[in-house]
Amino acid sequence: MSRKFWTMYRFNLTQKLKAKSFLITTVLMLLFVAAFSNFERIVDWFQDEPTLAVVSNLDTDIAPLLKQAGYDGKIVKESYTESEARAAVMKDEADAVAIISGEPFAANLLSKSPEGEIQSQLSAALKQLKDAKIIEEARIAPEVLAQIANPVPVKQTLTATGGKSEEELFAASGLVYVLIFLMYFTIALYGGMIVTEVANEKSSRVMELLISAASPIEHMFAKILSIATASLIQLSLFVAFGYYSASRTGMLDNLSLDSLSVSTFIYLFVFFLLGYLLYATILASLGSLVSRVEDAQQVTLPVIMLLVAAFMISMFSLNSPANQAVTVLSFVPFFTPMVMFLRVMLTDVPAWQVGLSLVLMVASIALAVFIGTRFYRGGVLFYGSNPVKQLRRILASRE
Repeated sequence: MSRKFWTMYRFNLTQKLKAKSFLITTVLMLLFVAAFSNFERIVDWFQDEPTLAVVSNLDTDIAPLLKQAGYDGKIVKESYTESEARAAVMKDEADAVAIISGEPFAANLLSKSPEGEIQSQLSAALKQLKDAKIIEEARIAPEVLAQIANPVPVKQTLTATGGKSEEELFAASGLVYVLIFLMYFTIALYGGMIVTEVANEKSSRVMELLISAASPIEHMFAKILSIATASLIQLSLFVAFGYYSASRTGMLDNLSLDSLSVSTFIYLFVFFLLGYLLYATILASLGSLVSRVEDAQQVTLPVIMLLVAAFMISMFSLNSPANQAVTVLSFVPFFTPMVMFLRVMLTDVPAWQVGLSLVLMVASIALAVFIGTRFYRGGVLFYGSNPVKQLRRILASRE
């Protein structure tokens, strides 16, 4: 790369990092992550501790069983009649009143609005009492009950996961889901940003000054790589803060991220980078065909539709990554970054298939660069409101 390229690259990157839109977006993203990972705590701030009044003629205290069933509110014992219980609910003295009888076991739950969770917890607690009474009356030996309750172990052997255990597969599925979403989000957002910036520079005639300082090709790659660097910085902050916040709240406890191997993150980086370069190169080339931001959607829509298709295919393939159609689509360069990564993470993919997909990706990027640079070289200095006419003029000038 020439000195002019690095000058252009630093200029674009500095402008992007200092832009108010970049700073505001970063702050908003971090606030969103913090709010999402602490959602339960935030909800608890706006909710008072629920109160359940219990009217019972049982000899056993049902409160411990309700706590065991998952109820985490306040439980108070009362001696209401049904009319008094209704009045207590209407006066907000209690969120709900449970009137419990033991012969036979039954309960009536009074509340202003549906309380499905309390209803199921109360049902589970009463069932425990009922089962205990039946067992006591039947004089069933405790060891017999233990044998009945003891589950039959069923071992699962996964034959198409590249040796991954069930725990590793679950963690990989979570990572694949997050990566696919991030890849779609990144390409759609930052790829569209390339088109918008090129159109802005053309409409303000700044492009003519930039092209005089560096060649169109250097300008194109400086634009792509500077936005890629800015996106990596922003996403790194997003992921690092998200991981820190989620780990403190216990959201990652079931993902077993420690079981993921180094190769997982290598595949993540390679497919993510190749996917971005392919789509970004095409979008930058198409962006050179428009002279106004308002026209950008016309040329980017087909590429965005391909991106949406890749995203949807990946989502639908999470439950069937070994499907033959998924295997074929994983070699299509526009779908490879998401679909092949999904296959590598969730199935046992031969090394030659991974290698072939990478070769096809690199060849596609090279072809996109070869064609795109010719469009970009001619497009950035052509002005007009119709992208199709722009393309014709560029092609005519090359003849």
